[in-house]
Amino acid sequence: MPSLLAPPLPPGCPWSGFTPPNVDWCEEELCAWVTNPADTWSNLAYLAVGVWMIARARGSGRSELKLFGPAAIAVGIFSGVYHASYTWMLQFFDFVGMFLFCFLVLTLNALRLGWIGPPRQLAFFLGGTAAMSALVPVGFAAGFPIQALVFFLIVAMLGQERALRLRDGPGADYRPYVTALVLLTAAAVFSALDVTRTWCDPQNHWLQGHAAWHVLSAGALAALYRFYEGLPLGYSTPDAFTSR
Repeated sequence: MPSLLAPPLPPGCPWSGFTPPNVDWCEEELCAWVTNPADTWSNLAYLAVGVWMIARARGSGRSELKLFGPAAIAVGIFSGVYHASYTWMLQFFDFVGMFLFCFLVLTLNALRLGWIGPPRQLAFFLGGTAAMSALVPVGFAAGFPIQALVFFLIVAMLGQERALRLRDGPGADYRPYVTALVLLTAAAVFSALDVTRTWCDPQNHWLQGHAAWHVLSAGALAALYRFYEGLPLGYSTPDAFTSR
């Protein structure tokens, strides 16, 4: 049995026959098909942001921008079904969704840095997502806090952008990027307050710290999209993920 495992649901509940996830957020688990309502429905923020991205990217002629919306929607769907079910099985797909978005950004940055060429971008994107996804069940079985995998990828993205800034100088408008960092930091604070029970009302199924994480981090994804949208041609990769 992993050392990090949330308490099981009571027998007879819709999801009680499944292994619980590795973390128990503040919100009380209901004996229902939607186990954590606030943490579930707050994922609609990702869907709204994804639809907004798709609308903005339409007609842009930049294939990499067209991938942001579907990636954000995947984050919302996978996270939503995970929090509805309170199961490890669907928690795995929650990580897959986050890895998809992270590796979209990591791949674009790898192209900008010249680490990979256009023929290798799809392999980098899919291979990185698959490799990190494969680490999730391994970490879960070992009792490793698998949320650290996402933190590692965020740090990697920040390192890439710092390298680009040092190499190219102020060739981009970093205001949306800073906005994304501020929102993501605020989201992480709310999530930490939630999981540590510092700010916690388990019976509040409308407002939870982890639900705030969903809404604020969705805003961070929107700001990140604006950053890549604003990169001048030649500085970004307008033909990213286009087959050669």
